[in-house]
Order: sequence, then C-alpha cells, then structure tokens
Amino acid sequence: MCYNQNGLDRTFDCRKRSITYLFVVTSEYLVLVKGIQGMINVAIVEDSDSDSILIENYIQRYSQQKKVEFNIKRFDEAISFLSEYREGYDIIFMDIELPNINGLEVAKKIRRIDKQVILIFVTNMAQYAVRGYEVDALDFIVKPVNYAVLNQKIDKSLKIIKVNQDDELVISRSQGFIRVLISEILYLEVTGHKIHYHTIEETIVATGSLTEYEKRLKNKNFMRCNNCYLVNPRYIKSIYGMTITMKNDDELLISHPKKKKFLKELADWLGQGNFV
Repeated sequence: MCYNQNGLDRTFDCRKRSITYLFVVTSEYLVLVKGIQGMINVAIVEDSDSDSILIENYIQRYSQQKKVEFNIKRFDEAISFLSEYREGYDIIFMDIELPNINGLEVAKKIRRIDKQVILIFVTNMAQYAVRGYEVDALDFIVKPVNYAVLNQKIDKSLKIIKVNQDDELVISRSQGFIRVLISEILYLEVTGHKIHYHTIEETIVATGSLTEYEKRLKNKNFMRCNNCYLVNPRYIKSIYGMTITMKNDDELLISHPKKKKFLKELADWLGQGNFV
C-alpha cells in the first residue's frame, strides 16, 4: 500500500494494472478513490444480426473516441444468454422483440440475480420500452439506432458505473487503520467528536468531522438529513413523515431545516435511474 504513515494532509497516486488509485490523506481518515476499473463488460441481446453488429460498431467507435475499453459479447437469442448469465456485466443492450421470450421478461429474470447491471432497451416499439421502469431500466433507444443517441446513453451509463464502484474509505485510528467499502456504509453518525460508521457488518467508531465526510462523499451521493446523520440512499427502506427507516431497521430523524434539500437530492438521485 502506498500509505506514508508520517504524511498527513496530502494526496498522491499509485498505478496498479489498469486501475488508477488516488489516496487522499488527512489526520482523521484516508480516502481511496479509483477511476473506472479495466474494461466495461457489455452484452448485446439482439436477434437481428445487422442491428447487433451496428450497436457493436458504434460502441467500438465510442471506445476509440473516448479512450474507454469495452469487452462486448453478442447474443442472438435470450435463452442462451440467461442460461450462462452471471453478475459481471456492466451494461446490457436488450431488444424487446426476441424469439421465445420478450426482452422485458428477460430483464425481470436478470433483476432477480443482478440489481446493479445497467439495462438499456433497444426496440422498434417505444410504447413497450416505457415499461422499462418495471425492471429499473436506465433508458431505451428506438430503432434505427443513431450513434449520437447511443453516445449519450453510454455517457450516462459510465457516470453511474463510476459512482457505483467499490471505492474504499480507510479510517485512521490510534493504533492503525481499517478499510471499509463505501458501498457497504449505511450511514454515518456523529456524537461529540466521534464518527460512528454504520456498515452492513459492524459499527466502527473513530474521530472525525461529519462536515468533512459530507464533502468527501458527495460524489457517492451521501445525503445529510440532519446535523447528526449522513445517509447512503441505497440503504433507505422507507420514509414516513420525518423518519427514515434504514434497511437494518435503524430509524433516523429528518430535521426541519434539512428536509427540503434532503428530499430534493433524493428525488434527483432516483430520477437518474438509481433505485433503493
């Protein structure tokens, strides 16, 4: 690890294989921020060979222009795609009109095992594509596929992928440090000068400033619901009145001064194709 124990309040980077790491070190914590890791894995599920090849060519064109690497796999029907499906794809371009089973039904089966993959429907039938909300599809493209439109959809997808990657928070403590995946933090809570990191597995306590974490985790969509809590919206179970119930059943109070901003940020986040 490229961590200088004597160095505080500085940044430096390291490169390992295709991943770029930026370490941001302060007296309370060290944040590890990564760029998009390696290749973006893409599946094209399309029974029309000409449409499938066109989409693949457009993705390769995007790759050359934007310097992003893609690993593309094409499927001409859904059954074989489903039979070998494993979590690992980043983006799926899915035709709705497929033989034997339509794309919406395929997407429902995928969502049972993969909540994170980005789904983009490609279809002649826009009236069916709007049902994509049923499977949390990011968007849809109406045929014939246009490069400019596909370009916009990939841009949008990569922003989400970058935000969702498992960056780490390395929390400095008196006798060392502990690494925590940001994606596994439910919320941060401040009591006095102590920060309580409520994660999926445990609660970690260390010194720190919630205001500083609010700045550091803004690009991870953490939201301030009152002066005591910084919330990861992916772990919100429900909101009723002024109370947030997290997926671990902890209840957090929304303060009146923070309510309007918090609910707007949450609505904007959901509007970007995210889901809880």
